[in-house]
Amino acid sequence: MTDSETLQRYINDFRRHFARYLKPGVGITSKVYPAETGGAILVFTIGPGVKNEDEFAPATQSVNQALQNIPQSAFGGNLQGFIFRGTNLIAEGNRFIIIKGEDSPSDWTDSDAAAIVSQIVGSVGRSAQ
Repeated sequence: MTDSETLQRYINDFRRHFARYLKPGVGITSKVYPAETGGAILVFTIGPGVKNEDEFAPATQSVNQALQNIPQSAFGGNLQGFIFRGTNLIAEGNRFIIIKGEDSPSDWTDSDAAAIVSQIVGSVGRSAQ
């Protein structure tokens, strides 16, 4: 997904849905890794004093190639062997890494952003019990 308008709209939707769960002074920054062959990786960092900013990395050939540039512990080894479809979520520390393997319009909607936020908030609630 290299359409910066679609990416920015999705980031704004995600931030709007997530903001209702945050205390004052807690922000969300995003870094987007677009992929030319479809999809993108969005890394959201949340925390006190974090500025609500967005950064766009240069497009890579694939989400697998972009994943090599992101510090994470969920995937290792030969990342070219993975096939990402739909929306995949990784939670690490104060970061949420969203890997979208396709450019399907339904993967980049406000309702998809709301569903991801619900998944995150629901998993945090379950782990606190």
